[in-house]
Amino acid sequence: MLGNDGGMSMKMDQQEEQESPASTSPISTASTSTPPPVSDLERNTGRLSKSMVEDFRRQQFQVLGVTFAVTTAAAVYVLMLFIAMPLSIHLIVNQEKNGCDPEISDDCFAATDESQNTLTLTLSLLRTMTFLMGGTMGVLSDRWGRRPVLLVALCGYATTGALFLIGWKVQTTALFILGGMILGAASPVTPHGYAYVSDVSRPDRLATNMGILQGGGYFLGLLTGALISLAISEATRGQANDDDDVPGTAMEPYNKLFNLSYSVGLCFAGLTCALMFFFLPESLHKDERKRSIDWKKANPFGFVPLVARSRYLLCLWISAAFGWMAVGASESVTGGWWLRRYTQSDVNLFIMFVVMIWLGSAFGAAIMTPIFVRVLGLKGSIHFTMIATILVGIGFAFSPTVNISYTAVGLSFLAAPVVPTQLSLIMGQVPATEKGALAGAIRSSEAFSKLIGIILLGTTFATDIEDYRPDVSCVPSDYSSSNPVNDCPCGVNTCPTYDPTNSSGRVMDAANPFYYEANLCSLGRLSPLFAGKPGKYVELRSPEPTPIVPQYFVDQGLVSREGTDCQGGGGLGDSMELELDRQWCISAESLEARGLSAASAAIWNQEYGCPGFDFGLYVADLALHENEVACEADLASPDCNQTLFDQTNSNPDAYNYDDEEFELFTGVYNNITTGVDATCETFGTGAMNLCWIGVTGPFPGLFPFVYFSGMGILAYLFFIAAEVFFRSEDAEFWLHKQAPKSSPTEESSTDNRASVLPNNDA
Repeated sequence: MLGNDGGMSMKMDQQEEQESPASTSPISTASTSTPPPVSDLERNTGRLSKSMVEDFRRQQFQVLGVTFAVTTAAAVYVLMLFIAMPLSIHLIVNQEKNGCDPEISDDCFAATDESQNTLTLTLSLLRTMTFLMGGTMGVLSDRWGRRPVLLVALCGYATTGALFLIGWKVQTTALFILGGMILGAASPVTPHGYAYVSDVSRPDRLATNMGILQGGGYFLGLLTGALISLAISEATRGQANDDDDVPGTAMEPYNKLFNLSYSVGLCFAGLTCALMFFFLPESLHKDERKRSIDWKKANPFGFVPLVARSRYLLCLWISAAFGWMAVGASESVTGGWWLRRYTQSDVNLFIMFVVMIWLGSAFGAAIMTPIFVRVLGLKGSIHFTMIATILVGIGFAFSPTVNISYTAVGLSFLAAPVVPTQLSLIMGQVPATEKGALAGAIRSSEAFSKLIGIILLGTTFATDIEDYRPDVSCVPSDYSSSNPVNDCPCGVNTCPTYDPTNSSGRVMDAANPFYYEANLCSLGRLSPLFAGKPGKYVELRSPEPTPIVPQYFVDQGLVSREGTDCQGGGGLGDSMELELDRQWCISAESLEARGLSAASAAIWNQEYGCPGFDFGLYVADLALHENEVACEADLASPDCNQTLFDQTNSNPDAYNYDDEEFELFTGVYNNITTGVDATCETFGTGAMNLCWIGVTGPFPGLFPFVYFSGMGILAYLFFIAAEVFFRSEDAEFWLHKQAPKSSPTEESSTDNRASVLPNNDA
């Protein structure tokens, strides 16, 4: 396959005359214990493949035909797998295992540690099946042609759409996992498209045709799928049943979104499969097909001897592997990371984010690839686009708000050509007889590399957003005027723990024997951080210039967010509104000390607190209630004060609070009366206005930085190593050369280079 500057020792026409092409092919030679010297491997001499289509219009027809197949596969992929499937899994798991109620919370579709683990498992099994089957599909395409494997791949997408549709209807993740495995075994389409385009393209048009396939096929397909998903999402937004008495109305938009997404994906894949069956010609000439199937090459690790024959190709392959790892990690992490990093709860904003990514990638690959290749050359384009890819990761990592993060999305326009240019260089290392095997090797190693990225970064991300409770050292002993500040990243739980003997050593005032605990950071290091923490979120500082207040305060003009540093989730808007538990009463004096006016403090307790509650009166009632309970159980009990019991029975006004009020307050402070930690009861929820200031982690952009920039740097270093140390081993099949003079016999044997129609020798 690959040679040094010394030329080649074996010509393609000599190979075709052998009894068994497999026995003398470079792959077969490489499989022996001693690889052949580089000088013995085939090198480009300018002789054209029989599969190459010289007629430009016919070549373009076939390139556009397979590009349409890739477009379909990519559109269905992003429609079902990249948007609908992760959101479906998060919703199902968060409802089933975390008790998330879409009627109350609007972010049940975002990642939690448990739902992220389920998504990682699904994607891992999908990539595992692709890895195990990649070599098999590659050798089958070398034997039977590219067209059959394209059809099988499209059928796999259609089958997966059906399973996902049923899985959502019955609310089980098992069918999503099964659908992913079937899809992984039968697809993806794109690597087979690489082989198809490589078959029919003349070397000087290979990079351009690869750009059409990658940009007009893969990236445009991803964009198409995202736009369809966005259209479906907009069409189904707010279509919940208006009757509040009907349960599950908040799920109606999700049901319509996912049912339509999976149905459209199923129909789109099935229709394209039928069109390809009737109209797509075979690309691999019958004389260049393998005469038998070498099942040894179907080994999922069979790509190792193939790529290891040349140090140049090996370095290119390792470079590509790091890029594939980054893609796998991005598939598993980016959506969940983006939603949590910027505290987003609008599914349409998430879909818009995906649309913007693929918009830049699609147009970047389709438009910029031929421009870069013409101006910078193939290898110069790879240098430029790899640097741009590294900058994409830096842009995501250090963007404090959603709007700024779109600068990184814009950089993807310049980074997108890295895929078609690098693959052109890799595919250009083998002659036509081995492009199918190389495409299968790409398929297997791409899946294996993505699997590594999914497992490493997906599981790490799940751990990173796992809930935790900060160390008690962040909690002050009380919230008196002399000690108003806590350093807890997620605030302090306002259900106090009753400790009359000060066994904790944290009670500051014996007349008020309580201490506080740090609140749970429910999303780990990506838990949202707000400038102020009332209710169960006790404020971070006092006085607080932008405190969390009831939405009523903002609506009535009692509190203004204009001219402050206050911002909504992700930096969108001046503030954000959330439904929070109304857990306990905060005194008017405390609210005033925290920056609110006396009038606002009074409204707060009247509308959002526990109005009229006084702990001293509650303690007095508690003694009367305990005596009443003891006497009703046994009047002769030493715990029963019968005189007091008679007084309270004959005078209901002896109690400060009636029975209903007392039971309510006792529920709020059940841990006070029992001395045992327990969940506080609430007064329901209230609409609160918050100022988002980010997330709790010190480096929230760590994950995109690792898989875009970190892995991008490693990929670039191996490409540089290939060019600096092993450039002489470049086989240069990607480079158009002048063909050598041929004899009349040779010309007559090679004049038919057009592709074979589906019903001829396919």
